Amino acid sequence: MAKTEPQLDVLVLGEHPCAYFAAALVAANSKLRVLHTTIPDDGQNDRLVVINPEFFKLHPMLEPLRRKLEMTAVYGLQFFSPDPAIRSEYRSKSTLAFVASYKAVRAAMMKVAEAQGVELANPKALQIHRLDEHGAEVTVGKTDVRPKVLVLGGLLPEPQQKMLGLPDAWGADVVHRYTFVKLSGAKCPDLGSRPVIPMSLNLKEMLCWGWLLPGPKGMQLAVEQPVESLGKIRPTELLAHWVDVLRGNGVLNGRGDLSLDSAESIDLPLAGALAHEGVANRTLLIGPAGGFYSACSEDIYPNCWSALYAADAVKKALKEQHLQDALHPYRHRWRTTLGDYLRGPQQNLRFLLPMVYRNQKMTTRLTESILMGKSVVR
Repeated sequence: MAKTEPQLDVLVLGEHPCAYFAAALVAANSKLRVLHTTIPDDGQNDRLVVINPEFFKLHPMLEPLRRKLEMTAVYGLQFFSPDPAIRSEYRSKSTLAFVASYKAVRAAMMKVAEAQGVELANPKALQIHRLDEHGAEVTVGKTDVRPKVLVLGGLLPEPQQKMLGLPDAWGADVVHRYTFVKLSGAKCPDLGSRPVIPMSLNLKEMLCWGWLLPGPKGMQLAVEQPVESLGKIRPTELLAHWVDVLRGNGVLNGRGDLSLDSAESIDLPLAGALAHEGVANRTLLIGPAGGFYSACSEDIYPNCWSALYAADAVKKALKEQHLQDALHPYRHRWRTTLGDYLRGPQQNLRFLLPMVYRNQKMTTRLTESILMGKSVVR
C-alpha cells in the first residue's frame, strides 16, 4: 500500500535541465513545497549541446554555472556548400556560443534545485491517477502525493498524456530527427584555439543541417532532418554524406574509416511550442513537453527560458481562487517574447542560401541568427 504524503504545492516532472530549473525557481524565496521527479524511460542520451551565452543571464542562480561548467567557447560558423570551392565564414573576436555536455548541464541544474530545497525523486514507477478541482492524484514510486499544479518537462505514457488533455503525438511538420556520433582522440580534427563550428545548411539539397561540434572532451558529428525526409534518406546515410562533405573541405582526414555504428538518434519537436497549447489541465508544459527547441535545434537556453516563465506563472496562480484560469498568462508571455526566438531563419532559408556564400553581411546575420537567435531580416 502506498504511503500518503501531506499536500504538495507543485510537482515538476522530467529529466531535462529545464525541469530542475523550474523546480528551483518555484522553490526559491517561497514557502511552497516542491517535488521534482524524473519520468521512467524518459531520459535523453548524453550529447554535446550549443549554449547561447544569454542562458547564464536568465536568472542570478545560473550565472555561477558559467565558471563551473566545463565548456568549449566557439567564435562563429563556417558554412559549407555542396561544392568544396564555395564556402563562407563568420568569425567573431568574442565568444558567440559555448558547447557543453548535456549530461553535465543536467547535473549542474540538479544541484541548483537541491540548493533551493527542492525534494528530488527518481522513481521506478510514476502514475497520474486523476485530476479534479483540488489538484492531481499521483503515485511517485510507492508514495501518493496530491500536487495543486504540475509542471511537465518530459514525455508521459499516452494514457497519462490524455488525462492531462495533451495530444497523442507531435505533428510530423515539427518533428526533426537529430542523429549524432561522438569523436575522440586522433579522430578529432584541429579547429584551433578559437574554433568556429563547421556547418551545412543544405545536405542532399533538402535543407537538412549538419554540424561538427567541438566539445571539452571530444567532438560530435551531427545531422538534423525533418522526419518527412526519412523515406528519402536514412539518418546514418545523411551522416555519412556529411562526413564526405567535411572530408571534401579538408576538415576531416580523408584516409581511413570513420565508423558510424555508434550513431544515436533522438526526435526533437523543433519550434513545436508554436503549434502547441502549452497549458493543459492544471499543468504547464515546458522544455521537451512544450516543444521549446528553437528551429535551429537549440536546446538548453530556449527550454530553460520556458521554465522561467512557467515558474513565475505557477507562483502567481497558486495565490488565485481559480488556478486553471490563472495559468493562461503563461502562454501569452512566452509567445510575445520567446516565440520569435523559436522561429529561426528557416522560413526564408531557401531564398537566403545563395546569398550566404556571396555576401559577408548575410553570413554574419545568419551566424548570429543560428547561435544567438537574432533576426536575419534587419
